[in-house]
Amino acid sequence: MTFDVAVIGCGVAGLSAAVSAVEAGASVVLLERAPKAERGGNSRYTEAWMRMKDETAVADDFVDRMLAGHGAIGPEMLREVSRDYDNWPPNVKAYPFNDPELVLALAEEAPPAMAWLKSHGVKFTFHSPMLLQKGPERMGPSGGGLAIVEALAQSAERLGIDIRYETTGRALILDDVGTVRGLRCWAPEKGLFVIAANNVVVASGGYQGNLEMMTRYVGANAHLTRPVSPGGVYNKGEGIEMMLAAGAAAAGQYDMFHGEPVDPRSPRHEALIAVVNYGILVNNQGVRFFDEGTNRYEFIYDDISWTIMRQKMGIAHLLFDSRLYEIPNIKTRIKTDQDPIRATSAREMAQKIGVPPASLEATLRKYNAAVREGLYDTAALDGKATEGIVPPKSNWAREINEADLYAFPIMCANTFTCGGVKVNSKAQVVNRDGYPIPGLYAAGETVGLFYNLYVGATSVLRGITLGRIAGRTIASSR
Repeated sequence: MTFDVAVIGCGVAGLSAAVSAVEAGASVVLLERAPKAERGGNSRYTEAWMRMKDETAVADDFVDRMLAGHGAIGPEMLREVSRDYDNWPPNVKAYPFNDPELVLALAEEAPPAMAWLKSHGVKFTFHSPMLLQKGPERMGPSGGGLAIVEALAQSAERLGIDIRYETTGRALILDDVGTVRGLRCWAPEKGLFVIAANNVVVASGGYQGNLEMMTRYVGANAHLTRPVSPGGVYNKGEGIEMMLAAGAAAAGQYDMFHGEPVDPRSPRHEALIAVVNYGILVNNQGVRFFDEGTNRYEFIYDDISWTIMRQKMGIAHLLFDSRLYEIPNIKTRIKTDQDPIRATSAREMAQKIGVPPASLEATLRKYNAAVREGLYDTAALDGKATEGIVPPKSNWAREINEADLYAFPIMCANTFTCGGVKVNSKAQVVNRDGYPIPGLYAAGETVGLFYNLYVGATSVLRGITLGRIAGRTIASSR
């Protein structure tokens, strides 16, 4: 049998593509590397916040924030992209940047995608993920990403989609003119086999579960980070590599991933220590190495995480005193199930966390002496800073009581990688010459969208929206 479409990946992007395609009359086979009980990849474990103002519109800053991190694009190319997309030169269409056509398509198609999810039983709530500073609320599904995965998977089963668990897509099959004709696959009970399909949607996630690719792209100390959830372990990058082998244009920042600071002692997925702004970070030499008060957490969690990964052994410790727990809602930002380490002196803390005692004593002494007077206000960038030390602390600097010390160990967790392929506003994969590869589509983490910094609460949103665009485009072109 030749399917109209083969979808690789059973997360929100792949399920959105598969279900929307079959709803429009296409025949679909869906491949998932994980067992059924673990289906969904990262999507299964995320809170799935979405950058939506309400159910009918993306946030006011969505387009500007997505376009701000556009990669390296010069003035001549900026002039070209001010024209209609159909008039862009092919080399511009293949260039690695976030083009306005794609971002505007995401903004336009996200609201109907949310309505479509509701039609499959997903319910939404509004809440502020960043409770400590005033900021916009985000929309999220009741029950997190798991609720979306299970709702769409149940719809897929009801609609008769052929779902094949513990099955990996290995390579694309192209005919003599470069049109997609199917997939080479692998499953434990079959070994290698072929699925014939007129279209393929690659939604198999990034490469955070592949140490070789992480080392190749991220570089030194890549082995000192780990996927933030069990679902990320299944993301080994074959989907991206098979598309590049077929001539796809690369997009997204390959040496970047969305990092989060987590407690390495905790077995929980996403065991966040999202309070790094309100203490000081020291490395295994007992020395500060980062300005913890540069900005609100949501703007610096990547930088903090990457910098921790690059420390020796990839571990840092956050030091603070008991006053941290007086901050309203602070415990909602500490998601580890492990207690903090406690001590009544810098020397005792140094011994407990394994750093040189004299060094930690000097670090705390110099930091406390450098704290300026001023109003301490965790609800704003308070400007209460240090003076005369390097690195400085630009906000939320206050003395730490050495007789009342607490510490959390922190490592860098990899939420998802940012390198992928270039797609157009129809989710068609663009080749390196700037033209769509016939029959090839991509959605989710396999699409390269982010440069310099991840735009928060957009990953699940782009996966659902692009997946749905891919499924509908394929079905309408049969």
